[in-house]
Amino acid sequence: MKFDSIKSRLMLMTLICVSGMSLLVVNQHLFTKRLFHLHEQHNLLLHLEQELLQLRRHEKDFLLRHQMDYYHRFTARSERFNNDLAGLSPLLADYALPVEQTGELAQSMHDYQRLFREVVTLQSQLGLTRQSGFQGKLTGIEDDMSRVPFFAYGSEAYQLKVALQLATRNYLLTRESFHRQAVRQALEKLQQAAVISNDGQAQTLTAEYTRVFNQLADAVTTMGVTHNDGLQGAFRRQAHDVEDKLRSVETALQPLITDQQNKVRVYSLSIAAVTSIALILLLVKSFATFHRAFANFVMFFYRCKRQYQKIDTRQLGFAEFKSLAELANEMVESRRDIEKKLAKAEARLQEQNSVAK
Repeated sequence: MKFDSIKSRLMLMTLICVSGMSLLVVNQHLFTKRLFHLHEQHNLLLHLEQELLQLRRHEKDFLLRHQMDYYHRFTARSERFNNDLAGLSPLLADYALPVEQTGELAQSMHDYQRLFREVVTLQSQLGLTRQSGFQGKLTGIEDDMSRVPFFAYGSEAYQLKVALQLATRNYLLTRESFHRQAVRQALEKLQQAAVISNDGQAQTLTAEYTRVFNQLADAVTTMGVTHNDGLQGAFRRQAHDVEDKLRSVETALQPLITDQQNKVRVYSLSIAAVTSIALILLLVKSFATFHRAFANFVMFFYRCKRQYQKIDTRQLGFAEFKSLAELANEMVESRRDIEKKLAKAEARLQEQNSVAK
């Protein structure tokens, strides 16, 4: 198809505009859809970060208050965290990201939950309150001691028992080895005094207190004397590992979002630029052709006043102007024929007039 007519040029302009707009719409739809999906996953990661912060909050509340309600909250929220985490694996597969990142994150989260359960179990053995666990057993033994005459008020054993209780309370508060050694020394003195007095009940209670305290001290050591030691320290490090792995997944996702945003921008600008350039070139060429054809028509009518010169159709460009030029050339030929006939008629008339004279 030759685009040598005004109609075809207009159709071509319309086609370029429609094609450009269609490409823009398709581009926006495809890339915006992918970008929207990536933002959804990014929002999911932000939600996981918030869930992890809530898990850390429940963890710290339990370690501070020793209430099982916080453990149940932790368990329920960790299940929701795992369910949301499962939605990240398809994303990594779709965008060629390392799928093992979510696997590592899931494993790290599993270890985090396991260590917290171990912390809760060990804390339950130590005692969630003064009346439960090893602490409750020690309190019960102390109550039994108060009902034995050997530990009566004012006796030397009573003073040793008070020193033992004070050292035990200090150890439970500070968990320092100094107070643990003080408890052992007080127990040894009480045991010696009970043996010397040959009091079997006092010996039994002192031995039972020693056994339970040793269990409690071993559990405290296993839990960790400080926040960074023992099971408590391992649990805290595991929590930080979950945070780091979650952050690494977000770090891997962020370049995808940036890349998609850049693609949307580049493709949209490229389509708009190509469409605009094509339209501008077509308009400039069409305007130049129209101007040249119009100038040729003006010159044609100007020359027709003085001479019968035909217009050159090859210089007009547009098919519509060529058709008009052909009609104008036919009009010129017709006028020439008429004038020739008129000249012949005038010549014959003059001849007849001269003969008649």
